[in-house]
Amino acid sequence: MANSPTRWPIDGHVHFHSLAAVGPTLDAAAANFRAAGGSSEGWLGGILLTQASGERVFELLKPSTAIAGWTLTAVQEEPETLIARQGSSSLAVICGRQVRAADGLEVLALGTREVFRDGLPFDQAVEAVRRSGALTVIPWGFGKWLGERGKRVKKTLDLLGAQGLFVGDNGSRLGLFGQPALVRASEQRGFRVLPGTDPFPFAGGHRKVGSFGFIAELNPAESAPWQGLRVWLMEQAVSPKPYGRASGPFEFVFNQVGIQVYNRLFRNRAG
Repeated sequence: MANSPTRWPIDGHVHFHSLAAVGPTLDAAAANFRAAGGSSEGWLGGILLTQASGERVFELLKPSTAIAGWTLTAVQEEPETLIARQGSSSLAVICGRQVRAADGLEVLALGTREVFRDGLPFDQAVEAVRRSGALTVIPWGFGKWLGERGKRVKKTLDLLGAQGLFVGDNGSRLGLFGQPALVRASEQRGFRVLPGTDPFPFAGGHRKVGSFGFIAELNPAESAPWQGLRVWLMEQAVSPKPYGRASGPFEFVFNQVGIQVYNRLFRNRAG
């Protein structure tokens, strides 16, 4: 794509949650990417989807159709990638998975349409994602990296090492406290950190998409934007430059209470 910017904002942890939310999410991402310094022409930003096992929004999106003013185009060489265009701006929408382990910990498989089994022990879930060839990220989650679960995360990081394994920061954490201790310690040991918003499925959570992420310094090819980003990430010796702010106190408390109510009303009922 001509005039591609070298500053490419990427949100490393995104859910659409529903087909109806795609248009508003793309609009919000575009506005937030512009605020983060994305170009108004060419590559505006990139969204790394992390669909839960029951989510199939990416698969339902039909290329060459319009959604709320965005036109979706398939990338022939990358079945895991769609390009959303609006005027002269483009967003890369890259499919991936969020895998839930038996102990409540999670693993992100970026850049894949493969579906993984939930409920495996944490170390087995990590290994399943690594074997698939997806970019493997262990994302921080509120309360999930403490106690025995935190020890399991640390043990896995110790065993596998920083080569080919990433750690995820999360825009839903309380910004006043800065990076969680284990995320910060992992980065000091050489693990690269990929931030993302991880939007909540209620109260306009989609409006956060694109507001918390990292900056990729490259000119991705239109024929293979994910491959360009993946190679760039793997080549980095340190974490890419982050941008954005995590949640304020009121937003943090509201979201933590809200997700508990949401899970009881919807996720548990579906199970």
